Amino acid sequence: MKIQEIADAIPCNYAKCCKHLENCIDKGVFGENAYLDMRTGTLVVRGAPPAPQPAPAAAPKAQPEEAKAEDNYAQILNQLRALNVAIPGEEMSDKISRLEAVSAKIFAQAKQNPDKLPQMRKFMDYYLPTALKLLKTYAELDAQGVEGENIRESKQRIEQVMDTLVTAFEAQLDRLFEDDALDVSTDIDVMENMLRADGLTGNTGNSPKLQL
Repeated sequence: MKIQEIADAIPCNYAKCCKHLENCIDKGVFGENAYLDMRTGTLVVRGAPPAPQPAPAAAPKAQPEEAKAEDNYAQILNQLRALNVAIPGEEMSDKISRLEAVSAKIFAQAKQNPDKLPQMRKFMDYYLPTALKLLKTYAELDAQGVEGENIRESKQRIEQVMDTLVTAFEAQLDRLFEDDALDVSTDIDVMENMLRADGLTGNTGNSPKLQL
């Protein structure tokens, strides 16, 4: 469902509608899989977000999906770098740099292991676009050159949520290696059992006991 259509029906503005919908999602009103897809401006209750409109017949030949994805990854990283330059302050800069570094590693995993893409859907469709939106807002507020109550409060809230974002991005990267960790554990267990069975561990359990 289009967020703007929901906002028009309530009625309320787009930003306020997003906040209402996020509260409903947090409370489980739409089910556990619901989320806001900020790229297409839709509320997704189940399934995938709507596909982009097909290109007109006269449009140039579309890039292969892999090339388009790589362009998207590069664009996101460029946006993070540009925002890092636009936002002063060493603490914010360090956190933005961390987001960029972790995002680059997540994108590398997506390119090397396309089968991991389903695990990244919510990260790519919601968390990453929302993080970029917050940082853009912060840069715009900071550029005003005044510290009114609304500007100061909004900036403080964004600064506070940055630690949560860094932790979430790192958790997303770690989750991509969940299957790898399981494979490593299984391989080690099998190898250790075979070593014990072949008496190659140095402890076969049949060593004679010392008689006193």
